Amino acid sequence: MTLDLLKNESKKIARLSGNRDLNEKIVKAKMKSLEQYGQLMPAVVVDATDAINQGLEVVDFVTGNVVGKEEAVNYLVLVDANHRYEAHCRLLKENEKLDEPKYRGEFYLMYALNTELEIAKMLSEINISTNPWRGGDYAKGAKMSNLKKELPLLDAINDLVNEGYNLSVASKWLTFTANIDKKVMNCAMDNIILPQLENTVGLERGQRLIEAAKEHFTEKNIKSRYLIDWIISKYNTTGDDGKPDFTDKMERFLRSISKEDADYIKKAKGKTGGDTKENLINQKLTELWGNFEG
Repeated sequence: MTLDLLKNESKKIARLSGNRDLNEKIVKAKMKSLEQYGQLMPAVVVDATDAINQGLEVVDFVTGNVVGKEEAVNYLVLVDANHRYEAHCRLLKENEKLDEPKYRGEFYLMYALNTELEIAKMLSEINISTNPWRGGDYAKGAKMSNLKKELPLLDAINDLVNEGYNLSVASKWLTFTANIDKKVMNCAMDNIILPQLENTVGLERGQRLIEAAKEHFTEKNIKSRYLIDWIISKYNTTGDDGKPDFTDKMERFLRSISKEDADYIKKAKGKTGGDTKENLINQKLTELWGNFEG
């Protein structure tokens, strides 16, 4: 089935809204490959109606507009080859500027062979086996599979992942552990919600501390593991009687750090044969914490 045939049938191309973001480097590499060799294997699609009936949100590939049930019959959804299709679309635009187009403009599609497999699971299996997912991609996949469920922790982790946090760091900020991992997210994609994903005990704490950290630290500092690892170490060494007040205390501490001290932490660099970057940051934070406690 070619794209030209789809146009004759009034079919449009859509994507799953929770799928991972397009990587510009991959798109450019696909453009070069398509232009030089053409499409070597077909993309995999499913009917948009099936995707929506399974609780997935579908968006028009070009406009990004959500596709409703009433118009879903006009769409096919890519569960594979999003980067290739984006490259194809860009090459078609480049053809319009040329007197003699260099790109043949063919794009082949095929329906998924296993029609019994849920689409969200199909998406994860295809991507894991071809262009491996990162931790954040698992979070997006888990969210996409559970759009109608009340899972505040999953929502919050997905928000951080969309801001550029890796899954481990997002988990640490919101749970003070790295327990929300690929395994937990993979289970969620199979509609198995593990207890740790339902636990919201540390959710507000993490969100408050992130906001406090933003007062003096850059996004890069907050998204790295160094700051949150140090905070967790302080929590773990706090006695049971001090834990109820820990969030308030740590929030005040983060806001109290001077610009000069924050700049030192931002610019910290380890030396060969000397202290590592992590050690320098930990030492400075511990020193400031000691002064803060008086």
